[in-house]
Amino acid sequence: MESRPVSRVTLLNITIFVEALLLLLATAWSQFARVELAGHMTLSARDILLGCLSGSAMALTGTVIFWLGKSIGLLSQLRDIIYNYLIPLLCDLKWTDLFLLAAVSGFCEEIFFRGVVQAQFGIWACSIAFGFFHDPSFKHVSYSIMAFLAGLALGALYLYTNNLWAPITAHVVHNLISLYILRYIIKPPATPSGEGEGEGDSN
Repeated sequence: MESRPVSRVTLLNITIFVEALLLLLATAWSQFARVELAGHMTLSARDILLGCLSGSAMALTGTVIFWLGKSIGLLSQLRDIIYNYLIPLLCDLKWTDLFLLAAVSGFCEEIFFRGVVQAQFGIWACSIAFGFFHDPSFKHVSYSIMAFLAGLALGALYLYTNNLWAPITAHVVHNLISLYILRYIIKPPATPSGEGEGEGDSN
C-alpha cells in the first residue's frame, strides 16, 4: 500500500540535516585521524567527465534492474520498495528539490564514506557501511545490496582516480537521474480494478 511518510519540506530538512552532520563528522574525523582530504580534491576535467559517465552508467544499470524485476522474482522486493516508499516520498518534489537532494547527498556522503571511511578501513568495509547507511534496519535487504554495490563502484572510481571529485560527480549524476526517473517517469501500478502497471510518460 502506498504511503507518504513525510512532507516535501520535512524531507528536504531531514536530508540537509543528516548530510550536514555527515560532512561535519567527516571534517572532525579527518582532523583527529589525520586523513588527507584537500589533497584529493583537485578539480580535474578528466575526473569530472569520468564521474559523469560513471554516474550515468550506474543510473542506467539501476533502471535496467528495476525493469528486469517484472520477470525476475528476486528483484520484486526492489520494485515494491520503489512503488510503495520512494515514489510516494518524492511525489511532491520540484525539479529544484531533486537537484538539491542529489547535490547535497552526493557531496557530503562521498566526503564521509570515500574520503574518510574508505581511507581508514578500505573499500569493502566502506561499501558495507554505505549499504547499511541507506537502510539501517536492513528491512529492505535488496535496497541495501544495491547501495553496497554502488558503494563498490564509487570506491573503485576513487581508487582509480585518487580524486574525490570523480565519485562525488558520479554520485550526484546518479542521484539526479534516478530521482528524475522516480519522480517523473515511473508511475505507480494501477489499482486492482485497473489494467497493467501504469508506468507511463512524465507529467
